[in-house]
Amino acid sequence: MNKDNPMDRRSFFKHSFAKMVQTGNDIIEQKAIEKAKGWIRPPFAEQELDLLINCSRCGDCISACPHQVIFPLPLKRGADVAGTPAMDIINKGCHLCADWPCVTACNEKALVFPINKIDEKDSTDETENSTETSVGSAEDKKRPDAQDCPPMAKATVNSATCLPYSGPECGACKGSCPIPDTLVWQNEKPSIIQENCVGCGLCREACITSPKAIEINPIVINSKEQSDRNLRTQENV
Repeated sequence: MNKDNPMDRRSFFKHSFAKMVQTGNDIIEQKAIEKAKGWIRPPFAEQELDLLINCSRCGDCISACPHQVIFPLPLKRGADVAGTPAMDIINKGCHLCADWPCVTACNEKALVFPINKIDEKDSTDETENSTETSVGSAEDKKRPDAQDCPPMAKATVNSATCLPYSGPECGACKGSCPIPDTLVWQNEKPSIIQENCVGCGLCREACITSPKAIEINPIVINSKEQSDRNLRTQENV
């Protein structure tokens, strides 16, 4: 391994981790899941074990984020996860960009849209005489909407610190949620519908209290849950 070449080091860690997985997949997966509870992955991240195997630590998704929400995990988190992408949702919200630049920048299938079989077939049936516009339209069709993003985390309102729950009017977070019917208001008090929340953290970013009245907790899934999630997403896209 060439110590002076960052790509060589990334490749070494990636292939070393993949070899470890082959010797004890279930144990390695469980350890990866437990460890991953300490961070939040970007949109459409594969389940933790697959992400660690597939991610080349290139940093393309980090550079592609226009809001600088994504950062590389430091070495102190462990050599197996160092350089992989995580999101600073505690301090900055993910804007669920319409063109998903972080996902489209990833060429390693660490961040990947679920394959929609219908769109895949439609794309295959396109003739060679299709114009660039029609091809572009097909590509846009494949990209999920914000509400189709699999949950990355869960946001909850802390009624002990949220101002409207103690009397004063606020409304700072009103209108901040990009997912319909998720951040709802009753009697001028906010609450979050957990079934709809993807954990983007934009409501927390908008919150003006100190400490923040919106709490964010990571969601970590296993390989079976990832398969089930992909099927559900395919049906919605």
